Amino acid sequence: MQTLHTINIIVHVLLGTIGLLIGLVALFYKNRPRQHIRYGRYFLYLLTVVVGTAFIGILFFRSSSFLVILTLLGGYVGYSGYRAVRLRERPSSTIDVLITSGVLIAGGLYLISMQLTGGNWSPAVVYPTLSALVLVAGYDLLKHFWLHERLKTWWLYEHIYKMLSAYSALLSAFSGTVLSQYKPYSQILPSAICVGAIIYFIWQQARKRYFLTGFTG
Repeated sequence: MQTLHTINIIVHVLLGTIGLLIGLVALFYKNRPRQHIRYGRYFLYLLTVVVGTAFIGILFFRSSSFLVILTLLGGYVGYSGYRAVRLRERPSSTIDVLITSGVLIAGGLYLISMQLTGGNWSPAVVYPTLSALVLVAGYDLLKHFWLHERLKTWWLYEHIYKMLSAYSALLSAFSGTVLSQYKPYSQILPSAICVGAIIYFIWQQARKRYFLTGFTG
């Protein structure tokens, strides 16, 4: 069992590190659609394996509460970011709603279990991470059931937010593990940097869209 655990950790860390590099490449090619799509797809493949190995660790081996919540967040925003660009202005499916609801329930149940058991966890890190998950999943449900027509043109902003959030989850997990002696700052700082990147790139895209519609309208 220990050998399997070691192999799982090696695969998780190795592909997570590669994913961080590939994610930067995809971001670098944001204005070159063919390359951006190619490296974005590689990033999603790597993210899928990282999330899968993380869940194996959670189910069969010991894992920190921070990494559990990050796994839920990273896995969901990666999936939802992919769906945003696939669906574009089309409504989400029943399967999407079931996945969203399942992730919310899992996050809520895990939080309750942590509070009941009183384990070693940091509310300053876990609560903001769980809040980010609730924010994205809640938005997706709100859009599906009530506001699709109003929000359907926001799909590119959603894609930017969600994929950078997935990258943030990877980076926070990497930093929090490698620089564990600096917790919780080694977990919080990467998230703060990525939030700044999200704001910048969404602003940049909104500005570009404004000028295009201004000149064509």
